[in-house]
Amino acid sequence: MHKKKLILSIFIIILLTSLLLWKIPSDEVENDESVTKNEIRKDELFTQSLYDEWYDQQPTWSIDHFPKYGSDYKGNTYAWGWSYVANSLIDMYEATGQEKYLDLLVPQVRYIFTQTDERLWLESFTNTGLSLPAWSDRGHYTSGEFSYIYPVHTGMIILPVLRFVDIVKENNISKYNDIANDFLQASGEALAIHNKESMWKDISEDEGFYMGHPYGEGLVSEANKIGIPNRIFIYLAAGGLYDKLTGGNEYTERINKSLRYFKHSLVKYDKNYDSYYWSYWNDLDPTSWEDISHAALTVYGIYILHEEAGFSIFTDKDFIRFKNIIYKIVNKDSPPKARKFIHRKSTEQNSFYKMEDNQYYFSLLKWTFLGIYDKKVLETLEPVYREAYNQKRNTVTTLSGIATYLKIKDQLKAEREN
Repeated sequence: MHKKKLILSIFIIILLTSLLLWKIPSDEVENDESVTKNEIRKDELFTQSLYDEWYDQQPTWSIDHFPKYGSDYKGNTYAWGWSYVANSLIDMYEATGQEKYLDLLVPQVRYIFTQTDERLWLESFTNTGLSLPAWSDRGHYTSGEFSYIYPVHTGMIILPVLRFVDIVKENNISKYNDIANDFLQASGEALAIHNKESMWKDISEDEGFYMGHPYGEGLVSEANKIGIPNRIFIYLAAGGLYDKLTGGNEYTERINKSLRYFKHSLVKYDKNYDSYYWSYWNDLDPTSWEDISHAALTVYGIYILHEEAGFSIFTDKDFIRFKNIIYKIVNKDSPPKARKFIHRKSTEQNSFYKMEDNQYYFSLLKWTFLGIYDKKVLETLEPVYREAYNQKRNTVTTLSGIATYLKIKDQLKAEREN
Protein backbone atom coordinates (compact mmCIF):
# COMPACT_ATOMS: atom_id res chain seq x y z
CA MET A 1 0.00 0.00 0.00
CA HIS A 2 2.75 2.43 0.98
CA LYS A 3 4.69 1.33 -2.05
CA LYS A 4 1.73 2.17 -4.32
CA LYS A 5 1.36 5.61 -2.71
CA LEU A 6 5.07 6.26 -3.17
CA ILE A 7 4.93 5.30 -6.83
CA LEU A 8 1.84 7.46 -7.34
CA SER A 9 3.53 10.43 -5.65
CA ILE A 10 6.63 10.06 -7.80
CA PHE A 11 4.46 9.85 -10.92
CA ILE A 12 2.59 13.03 -9.95
CA ILE A 13 5.85 14.90 -9.30
CA ILE A 14 7.26 13.83 -12.65
CA LEU A 15 4.05 14.82 -14.40
CA LEU A 16 3.94 18.27 -12.77
CA THR A 17 7.62 18.85 -13.51
CA SER A 18 7.10 17.91 -17.14
CA LEU A 19 4.14 20.24 -17.43
CA LEU A 20 6.11 23.06 -15.85
CA LEU A 21 9.09 22.54 -18.13
CA TRP A 22 6.79 22.37 -21.12
CA LYS A 23 4.90 25.51 -20.10
CA ILE A 24 7.93 27.75 -19.58
CA PRO A 25 9.25 27.53 -23.15
CA SER A 26 5.69 27.90 -24.41
CA ASP A 27 5.33 31.19 -22.52
CA GLU A 28 8.68 32.35 -23.83
CA VAL A 29 7.63 31.58 -27.37
CA GLU A 30 4.35 33.43 -26.88
CA ASN A 31 6.20 36.40 -25.42
CA ASP A 32 8.65 36.33 -28.30
CA GLU A 33 5.77 36.28 -30.76
CA SER A 34 4.15 39.18 -28.91
CA VAL A 35 7.35 41.20 -29.06
CA THR A 36 7.74 40.38 -32.73
CA LYS A 37 4.20 41.48 -33.46
CA ASN A 38 4.74 44.71 -31.55
CA GLU A 39 7.96 45.35 -33.41
CA ILE A 40 6.21 44.71 -36.70
CA ARG A 41 3.47 47.11 -35.77
CA LYS A 42 6.05 49.71 -34.81
CA ASP A 43 8.02 49.29 -38.03
CA GLU A 44 4.97 49.15 -40.25
CA LEU A 45 3.07 52.04 -38.71
CA PHE A 46 4.74 54.73 -40.82
CA THR A 47 4.82 53.24 -44.28
CA GLN A 48 4.42 54.13 -47.92
CA SER A 49 0.92 52.66 -47.85
CA LEU A 50 -0.02 54.91 -44.91
CA TYR A 51 1.28 57.93 -46.81
CA ASP A 52 -0.66 56.92 -49.93
CA GLU A 53 -3.83 56.38 -47.92
CA TRP A 54 -3.56 59.71 -46.13
CA TYR A 55 -2.64 61.55 -49.32
CA ASP A 56 -5.78 60.26 -51.01
CA GLN A 57 -7.81 61.40 -48.01
CA GLN A 58 -6.50 64.97 -48.18
CA PRO A 59 -9.66 67.07 -48.44
CA THR A 60 -8.09 69.89 -50.43
CA TRP A 61 -4.71 68.99 -51.88
CA SER A 62 -5.00 65.40 -53.14
CA ILE A 63 -5.07 65.03 -56.90
CA ASP A 64 -8.77 64.07 -56.79
CA HIS A 65 -9.79 67.24 -54.95
CA PHE A 66 -7.35 69.83 -56.27
CA PRO A 67 -8.19 72.58 -57.17
CA LYS A 68 -11.25 72.37 -54.96
CA TYR A 69 -11.88 76.08 -54.57
CA GLY A 70 -10.10 77.31 -57.69
CA SER A 71 -9.68 81.07 -57.77
CA ASP A 72 -10.39 81.39 -54.05
CA TYR A 73 -6.84 80.21 -53.37
CA LYS A 74 -4.35 82.93 -52.44
CA GLY A 75 -0.61 83.11 -51.88
CA ASN A 76 -0.96 82.20 -48.22
CA THR A 77 -3.25 79.25 -49.07
CA TYR A 78 -0.72 77.73 -51.44
CA ALA A 79 2.20 78.50 -49.12
CA TRP A 80 0.79 77.06 -45.90
CA GLY A 81 -1.21 74.25 -47.47
CA TRP A 82 -0.17 73.02 -50.87
CA SER A 83 3.59 73.49 -50.45
CA TYR A 84 3.76 70.94 -47.62
CA VAL A 85 1.95 68.36 -49.72
CA ALA A 86 4.11 69.19 -52.75
CA ASN A 87 7.31 68.76 -50.76
CA SER A 88 5.95 65.49 -49.41
CA LEU A 89 5.54 64.19 -52.97
CA ILE A 90 9.17 65.11 -53.67
CA ASP A 91 10.30 63.33 -50.50
CA MET A 92 8.24 60.25 -51.37
CA TYR A 93 9.92 60.09 -54.77
CA GLU A 94 13.30 60.29 -53.06
CA ALA A 95 12.27 57.61 -50.55
CA THR A 96 10.90 55.17 -53.13
CA GLY A 97 12.17 56.15 -56.58
CA GLN A 98 8.60 55.86 -57.87
CA GLU A 99 7.66 58.41 -60.51
CA LYS A 100 3.97 58.22 -59.63
CA TYR A 101 4.63 60.90 -57.00
CA LEU A 102 6.04 63.24 -59.63
CA ASP A 103 3.07 62.45 -61.87
CA LEU A 104 0.78 63.68 -59.09
CA LEU A 105 2.78 66.87 -58.65
CA VAL A 106 3.10 68.07 -62.25
CA PRO A 107 -0.55 68.96 -63.01
CA GLN A 108 -0.83 70.82 -59.72
CA VAL A 109 2.23 72.96 -60.49
CA ARG A 110 0.89 73.66 -63.96
CA TYR A 111 -2.38 74.85 -62.48
CA ILE A 112 -0.73 77.01 -59.81
CA PHE A 113 1.26 78.90 -62.45
CA THR A 114 -2.06 79.80 -64.11
CA GLN A 115 -3.17 81.44 -60.87
CA THR A 116 -0.58 84.21 -60.50
CA ASP A 117 -1.72 87.81 -60.13
CA GLU A 118 -0.43 88.47 -63.64
CA ARG A 119 -2.51 85.68 -65.18
CA LEU A 120 -5.63 86.60 -63.20
CA TRP A 121 -5.24 90.37 -63.73
CA LEU A 122 -5.06 91.02 -60.00
CA GLU A 123 -3.25 93.96 -58.42
CA SER A 124 -0.27 92.58 -56.50
CA PHE A 125 0.26 95.59 -54.25
CA THR A 126 -2.75 97.81 -53.63
CA ASN A 127 -2.81 101.11 -55.57
CA THR A 128 0.40 100.37 -57.49
CA GLY A 129 -1.08 99.09 -60.73
CA LEU A 130 1.38 96.17 -60.61
CA SER A 131 0.15 92.74 -61.65
CA LEU A 132 3.08 90.37 -61.14
CA PRO A 133 3.89 86.69 -61.87
CA ALA A 134 3.48 85.54 -58.25
CA TRP A 135 0.70 85.14 -55.71
CA SER A 136 -0.51 87.97 -53.46
CA ASP A 137 -2.44 87.45 -50.23
CA ARG A 138 -5.29 89.62 -51.61
CA GLY A 139 -5.37 91.51 -48.32
CA HIS A 140 -5.61 88.42 -46.12
CA TYR A 141 -3.24 89.73 -43.43
CA THR A 142 -4.60 93.28 -43.38
CA SER A 143 -8.32 92.47 -43.21
CA GLY A 144 -8.69 93.35 -46.86
CA GLU A 145 -6.95 96.73 -46.67
CA PHE A 146 -3.79 95.93 -48.62
CA SER A 147 -2.75 93.20 -51.03
CA TYR A 148 0.89 92.16 -50.72
CA ILE A 149 3.18 89.48 -52.14
CA TYR A 150 5.22 88.03 -49.28
CA PRO A 151 8.66 86.62 -50.13
CA VAL A 152 7.97 83.70 -47.78
CA HIS A 153 4.88 82.75 -49.77
CA THR A 154 6.78 82.88 -53.03
CA GLY A 155 9.57 80.83 -51.49
CA MET A 156 7.24 78.22 -50.03
CA ILE A 157 5.42 77.78 -53.35
CA ILE A 158 8.50 77.77 -55.57
CA LEU A 159 10.72 75.55 -53.39
CA PRO A 160 8.99 72.21 -54.18
CA VAL A 161 8.78 73.26 -57.84
CA LEU A 162 12.54 73.73 -58.04
CA ARG A 163 13.17 70.55 -56.06
CA PHE A 164 11.17 68.80 -58.79
CA VAL A 165 13.27 70.47 -61.51
CA ASP A 166 16.44 69.44 -59.66
CA ILE A 167 15.28 65.81 -59.53
CA VAL A 168 14.46 65.80 -63.24
CA LYS A 169 17.90 67.19 -64.12
CA GLU A 170 19.84 65.01 -61.67
CA ASN A 171 18.08 61.80 -62.75
CA ASN A 172 17.68 62.71 -66.41
CA ILE A 173 13.95 61.95 -66.44
CA SER A 174 13.46 62.74 -70.10
CA LYS A 175 9.65 62.76 -70.12
CA TYR A 176 9.73 65.77 -67.79
CA ASN A 177 12.57 67.76 -69.37
CA ASP A 178 10.44 70.27 -71.27
CA ILE A 179 8.05 70.68 -68.33
CA ALA A 180 10.97 71.21 -65.96
CA ASN A 181 12.40 73.93 -68.20
CA ASP A 182 9.05 75.72 -68.26
CA PHE A 183 8.76 75.45 -64.47
CA LEU A 184 12.30 76.79 -64.06
CA GLN A 185 11.57 79.86 -66.18
CA ALA A 186 8.31 80.61 -64.36
CA SER A 187 10.02 80.13 -61.00
CA GLY A 188 12.73 82.60 -61.94
CA GLU A 189 10.13 85.23 -62.81
CA ALA A 190 8.37 84.77 -59.47
CA LEU A 191 11.56 84.87 -57.39
CA ALA A 192 12.89 87.99 -59.16
CA ILE A 193 10.01 90.06 -57.75
CA HIS A 194 11.70 90.14 -54.34
CA ASN A 195 15.33 90.41 -55.46
CA LYS A 196 15.52 94.18 -55.89
CA GLU A 197 18.29 96.56 -54.90
CA SER A 198 15.80 98.53 -52.81
CA MET A 199 15.03 95.35 -50.86
CA TRP A 200 18.59 94.60 -49.81
CA LYS A 201 20.60 95.97 -46.90
CA ASP A 202 24.36 95.51 -46.51
CA ILE A 203 25.08 95.27 -42.79
CA SER A 204 28.84 94.90 -43.22
CA GLU A 205 31.21 93.94 -46.00
CA ASP A 206 30.38 90.25 -45.53
CA GLU A 207 26.87 90.35 -44.06
CA GLY A 208 23.50 91.56 -45.23
CA PHE A 209 19.81 90.73 -45.27
CA TYR A 210 16.68 91.26 -47.31
CA MET A 211 14.10 93.94 -46.60
CA GLY A 212 10.34 93.84 -47.06
CA HIS A 213 8.72 95.51 -50.06
CA PRO A 214 8.26 99.29 -49.64
CA TYR A 215 4.56 99.04 -50.50
CA GLY A 216 2.04 98.96 -47.68
CA GLU A 217 4.24 100.51 -45.01
CA GLY A 218 2.18 101.06 -41.89
CA LEU A 219 -0.31 98.38 -42.89
CA VAL A 220 1.88 95.36 -43.64
CA SER A 221 4.07 94.29 -40.71
CA GLU A 222 7.22 93.60 -42.73
CA ALA A 223 6.90 96.40 -45.30
CA ASN A 224 10.18 98.34 -45.61
CA LYS A 225 11.65 96.54 -42.56
CA ILE A 226 14.54 94.11 -42.32
CA GLY A 227 13.35 90.58 -42.92
CA ILE A 228 12.25 87.87 -40.50
CA PRO A 229 14.57 84.82 -40.62
CA ASN A 230 11.96 82.12 -41.24
CA ARG A 231 10.39 84.20 -44.00
CA ILE A 232 13.69 84.99 -45.70
CA PHE A 233 15.47 81.63 -45.58
CA ILE A 234 12.70 79.72 -47.31
CA TYR A 235 12.84 82.32 -50.08
CA LEU A 236 16.64 82.04 -50.18
CA ALA A 237 16.43 78.24 -50.33
CA ALA A 238 14.43 78.59 -53.53
CA GLY A 239 16.89 81.22 -54.79
CA GLY A 240 19.82 78.93 -54.06
CA LEU A 241 18.27 76.07 -56.02
CA TYR A 242 17.52 78.46 -58.86
CA ASP A 243 21.18 79.50 -59.13
CA LYS A 244 22.27 75.86 -58.96
CA LEU A 245 19.92 74.87 -61.76
CA THR A 246 20.72 77.82 -64.02
CA GLY A 247 24.44 78.01 -63.23
CA GLY A 248 23.90 81.69 -62.47
CA ASN A 249 24.69 84.04 -59.61
CA GLU A 250 21.45 85.94 -59.15
CA TYR A 251 21.16 85.06 -55.47
CA THR A 252 24.38 83.36 -54.36
CA GLU A 253 26.25 86.39 -53.02
CA ARG A 254 23.26 87.63 -51.05
CA ILE A 255 22.53 84.14 -49.76
CA ASN A 256 26.05 83.85 -48.37
CA LYS A 257 25.82 87.30 -46.78
CA SER A 258 22.44 86.43 -45.27
CA LEU A 259 23.75 83.15 -43.86
CA ARG A 260 26.74 84.94 -42.30
CA TYR A 261 24.48 87.60 -40.80
CA PHE A 262 22.24 85.00 -39.20
CA LYS A 263 25.15 82.87 -37.98
CA HIS A 264 27.33 85.64 -36.62
CA SER A 265 24.81 88.27 -35.53
CA LEU A 266 21.51 86.56 -34.66
CA VAL A 267 22.25 83.01 -33.49
CA LYS A 268 23.00 82.38 -29.81
CA TYR A 269 24.57 79.31 -28.21
CA ASP A 270 23.01 77.25 -25.42
CA LYS A 271 25.86 75.34 -23.78
CA ASN A 272 23.47 73.23 -21.71
CA TYR A 273 22.19 71.53 -24.84
CA ASP A 274 25.01 72.29 -27.28
CA SER A 275 22.35 73.92 -29.43
CA TYR A 276 21.44 77.20 -31.08
CA TYR A 277 18.54 79.59 -30.50
CA TRP A 278 17.48 82.96 -31.88
CA SER A 279 14.62 85.45 -31.83
CA TYR A 280 11.64 85.46 -34.16
CA TRP A 281 12.37 89.02 -35.30
CA ASN A 282 15.46 90.58 -33.79
CA ASP A 283 14.58 94.17 -34.66
CA LEU A 284 11.14 93.89 -33.05
CA ASP A 285 12.14 92.05 -29.85
CA PRO A 286 15.60 90.45 -29.53
CA THR A 287 14.51 88.22 -26.62
CA SER A 288 11.25 86.98 -28.14
CA TRP A 289 12.63 83.55 -29.02
CA GLU A 290 11.22 81.89 -32.09
CA ASP A 291 8.40 79.39 -31.62
CA ILE A 292 9.16 75.78 -32.53
CA SER A 293 6.97 75.92 -35.66
CA HIS A 294 8.57 78.95 -37.32
CA ALA A 295 12.02 77.90 -36.10
CA ALA A 296 11.67 74.62 -38.00
CA LEU A 297 10.99 76.67 -41.13
CA THR A 298 14.08 78.79 -40.50
CA VAL A 299 16.32 75.74 -40.16
CA TYR A 300 14.68 73.92 -43.07
CA GLY A 301 15.58 76.78 -45.42
CA ILE A 302 19.20 76.67 -44.23
CA TYR A 303 19.18 72.87 -44.53
CA ILE A 304 17.98 72.97 -48.15
CA LEU A 305 20.67 75.53 -48.96
CA HIS A 306 23.30 73.24 -47.41
CA GLU A 307 22.16 69.79 -48.53
CA GLU A 308 20.49 70.46 -51.88
CA ALA A 309 22.01 73.72 -53.13
CA GLY A 310 25.61 73.31 -51.91
CA PHE A 311 26.05 76.30 -49.56
CA SER A 312 28.58 75.81 -46.76
CA ILE A 313 28.45 78.83 -44.42
CA PHE A 314 26.73 76.54 -41.93
CA THR A 315 28.82 73.40 -41.47
CA ASP A 316 27.97 69.88 -40.31
CA LYS A 317 28.96 70.97 -36.80
CA ASP A 318 26.37 73.72 -36.98
CA PHE A 319 23.72 71.24 -38.07
CA ILE A 320 24.54 69.05 -35.07
CA ARG A 321 23.66 72.08 -32.93
CA PHE A 322 20.48 72.65 -34.91
CA LYS A 323 19.67 68.97 -34.44
CA ASN A 324 20.23 69.22 -30.70
CA ILE A 325 17.37 71.72 -30.52
CA ILE A 326 15.06 68.71 -30.83
CA TYR A 327 16.44 67.16 -27.63
CA LYS A 328 15.95 70.53 -25.97
CA ILE A 329 12.33 71.06 -26.99
CA VAL A 330 11.04 67.49 -26.42
CA ASN A 331 11.16 65.88 -22.98
CA LYS A 332 11.14 62.18 -22.10
CA ASP A 333 7.66 61.92 -20.61
CA SER A 334 5.24 59.41 -22.08
CA PRO A 335 3.68 60.89 -24.12
CA PRO A 336 6.35 63.56 -24.41
CA LYS A 337 5.75 67.18 -23.55
CA ALA A 338 7.16 69.94 -25.72
CA ARG A 339 8.37 73.50 -25.43
CA LYS A 340 6.54 76.26 -27.25
CA PHE A 341 9.73 78.15 -28.07
CA ILE A 342 13.29 77.10 -28.85
CA HIS A 343 14.40 78.86 -25.67
CA ARG A 344 12.41 79.52 -22.55
CA LYS A 345 10.97 83.01 -22.37
CA SER A 346 11.27 84.97 -19.14
CA THR A 347 7.48 85.32 -19.07
CA GLU A 348 6.80 81.57 -19.26
CA GLN A 349 5.74 79.74 -16.12
CA ASN A 350 6.58 76.33 -17.62
CA SER A 351 9.29 74.99 -19.87
CA PHE A 352 7.29 72.07 -21.26
CA TYR A 353 3.61 71.72 -22.11
CA LYS A 354 1.25 68.82 -22.66
CA MET A 355 -0.10 68.28 -26.13
CA GLU A 356 -3.48 69.80 -25.31
CA ASP A 357 -1.84 72.93 -23.87
CA ASN A 358 0.59 73.53 -26.73
CA GLN A 359 -0.66 74.85 -30.08
CA TYR A 360 2.73 74.08 -31.60
CA TYR A 361 2.88 70.44 -30.42
CA PHE A 362 2.53 68.70 -33.78
CA SER A 363 4.90 71.22 -35.36
CA LEU A 364 7.55 68.96 -33.85
CA LEU A 365 7.07 66.79 -36.93
CA LYS A 366 8.51 69.63 -39.04
CA TRP A 367 11.92 68.91 -37.47
CA THR A 368 12.13 65.37 -38.88
CA PHE A 369 14.53 66.34 -41.69
CA LEU A 370 17.33 66.73 -39.12
CA GLY A 371 17.20 62.97 -38.57
CA ILE A 372 19.79 62.68 -41.32
CA TYR A 373 22.37 63.89 -38.78
CA ASP A 374 21.30 61.53 -35.98
CA LYS A 375 18.92 58.56 -36.13
CA LYS A 376 17.89 59.28 -32.53
CA VAL A 377 15.93 62.24 -33.88
CA LEU A 378 13.45 59.79 -35.42
CA GLU A 379 13.28 57.84 -32.16
CA THR A 380 12.65 61.06 -30.21
CA LEU A 381 9.87 62.17 -32.53
CA GLU A 382 8.29 58.74 -32.95
CA PRO A 383 5.87 59.12 -29.98
CA VAL A 384 4.62 62.36 -31.54
CA TYR A 385 4.04 60.56 -34.83
CA ARG A 386 2.26 57.79 -32.97
CA GLU A 387 -0.01 60.32 -31.27
CA ALA A 388 -0.79 61.92 -34.64
CA TYR A 389 -1.59 58.46 -36.01
CA ASN A 390 -3.80 57.53 -33.07
CA GLN A 391 -5.75 60.76 -33.52
CA LYS A 392 -5.97 60.23 -37.29
CA ARG A 393 -4.48 63.70 -37.56
CA ASN A 394 -4.21 63.82 -41.32
CA THR A 395 -2.95 67.38 -41.78
CA VAL A 396 -0.49 68.71 -44.35
CA THR A 397 2.14 68.86 -41.60
CA THR A 398 1.65 65.22 -40.65
CA LEU A 399 1.61 64.08 -44.28
CA SER A 400 4.81 65.98 -44.98
CA GLY A 401 6.34 64.58 -41.81
CA ILE A 402 5.58 60.98 -42.80
CA ALA A 403 7.19 61.48 -46.20
CA THR A 404 10.29 63.04 -44.66
CA TYR A 405 10.42 60.25 -42.05
CA LEU A 406 10.42 57.60 -44.81
CA LYS A 407 13.00 59.51 -46.83
CA ILE A 408 15.37 59.88 -43.87
CA LYS A 409 14.95 56.21 -42.89
CA ASP A 410 15.83 55.22 -46.45
CA GLN A 411 18.91 57.46 -46.44
CA LEU A 412 20.09 56.13 -43.08
CA LYS A 413 19.60 52.56 -44.30
CA ALA A 414 21.64 53.29 -47.43
CA GLU A 415 24.44 54.76 -45.29
CA ARG A 416 24.52 51.62 -43.11
CA GLU A 417 24.67 49.34 -46.14
CA ASN A 418 27.52 51.33 -47.64
